[in-house]
Amino acid sequence: MTLRAPLLPRLRRPVFRPRLALLLLVPLALAACARPAPPDLRATLSRAQIDGFDQPLILAELPQLGTGATLVPVARNGDVRTWSTADGVGLSYRDGLPVATRGLGVDLMNADVTGSLAAIAGRTPPGMVDGYYPRFHSHLDGAGQIRYLSFQCRVTARRTETITLIGQRHVVQRIDETCHLPETRVENSYWRGDDGTLWRTKQWLSEDAGYLITERLKT
Repeated sequence: MTLRAPLLPRLRRPVFRPRLALLLLVPLALAACARPAPPDLRATLSRAQIDGFDQPLILAELPQLGTGATLVPVARNGDVRTWSTADGVGLSYRDGLPVATRGLGVDLMNADVTGSLAAIAGRTPPGMVDGYYPRFHSHLDGAGQIRYLSFQCRVTARRTETITLIGQRHVVQRIDETCHLPETRVENSYWRGDDGTLWRTKQWLSEDAGYLITERLKT
């Protein structure tokens, strides 16, 4: 198994404007002990706030870690875009799929999501055999050791849905993906607009981090 070299740009601390300070209310931080349910960030945001904001904005949640935050873009390296919270936690996405995290403690170090991206777009993924295509993750576990995971994935469903993200409706195609490991399987979901925008995703990062839910609040 060969993982691509990380394509993370150097993370710089973003410059936060006063208006942004109203939105970045809860930093992403790994809970040291108890992990309560994540705060309901949506209750603190309004569509008027978001529409008046002058940068792209995403909302990210890690329910298993009991944490969530809004993030703004701070760097780009090719098709990898890095977003940051107010306290400098970074999430990097390739065309809407997470390929790395920094600052969580149980970080996703790197991911090859080439097959998933192709399948989501309706193309034949490279390396597909009998309907399955590969996906690779490397991540830090709770002991600080790097673990390597090799998945076999396939798309299991496509259907049209309407979703509402902080007062904004989107008609999307929901794509469900099942990824198998030797001893378990995980379910990823993607809500894709007609123009290819991934307005919402739910993707499994690792056993320690669980699922990452991302919503695109402003493009």
